[in-house]
Amino acid sequence: MTDIVADLHVHTLASDGLLSPRNVVIDGFNNKLSAIAITDHDTVDGLPEAMATARKLSIELIPGIEFSTEYEDKEIHILGYFINPENLQLKKLLESLQQNRWVRTEKMVKKLVSLGYRIDLSEVIRYAGKAAPSRPHVARALVEAGYAKTINQVFDEVIGYQMPGWVERFKLSPKEAIEVVRNAGGVAAWAHPGLAQSDNLLETFIAAGLQGLEVYHPNHDFEQSCHYKTLAKMFNLFIVGGSDFHGEEANKVRQIGCYGLSAMEYRAFQDYYNKKKF
Repeated sequence: MTDIVADLHVHTLASDGLLSPRNVVIDGFNNKLSAIAITDHDTVDGLPEAMATARKLSIELIPGIEFSTEYEDKEIHILGYFINPENLQLKKLLESLQQNRWVRTEKMVKKLVSLGYRIDLSEVIRYAGKAAPSRPHVARALVEAGYAKTINQVFDEVIGYQMPGWVERFKLSPKEAIEVVRNAGGVAAWAHPGLAQSDNLLETFIAAGLQGLEVYHPNHDFEQSCHYKTLAKMFNLFIVGGSDFHGEEANKVRQIGCYGLSAMEYRAFQDYYNKKKF
């Protein structure tokens, strides 16, 4: 098995991860990675701390983000890499998304209470810490209250799409997310495309400016990774991969660096960015 040198899909406490940005970078360093990308959901708040830690440890830190978008009733996640977190268009969008997370979480908690779940918004906020509360934080509160054994179970049975506790969210389109990433100086990839099971949308997203595919991911088996690698080559897209690390949770333990890019693949990714193929 080829050694992984770069994990390009990592989350921190700034969104729904369990570790601080500092500790995430230290974890990557201790796992002998050359580079990691912080790709928190709809926020760049964890980047300053992560970048400062990376400089001290001499590990490359790629400033990134993961946008949750929707297209034709499909949840599509867009990863952005090498973004400028101070970009005004990006900051304006993130402010709106964070406010919508608060509103949605409040509605979700009220709905769950009406369904008989004994859950309190203050508990959800406690799990969120300094981050805007979101569904994973609601799920953790429900697990802690004994309503489920795992976060995945909560999503599957309670707060996932069209489940009893589901609440509609602000709908950002993939095109809008891709545009913001590119205007912020970054490059955009489709995260874990195998989860959407909608490969027919790829050309639509490429027409909207998509530049890459996440080939390696814990939810992709070997055949899927080979498939998306072939598609990336066919459409001249860069490839990325990562652990989608959030921290150790019941039924979802992923170590930083368990998925990612080899040295050769990481150099190809860097070359793509450096050539500014926007």
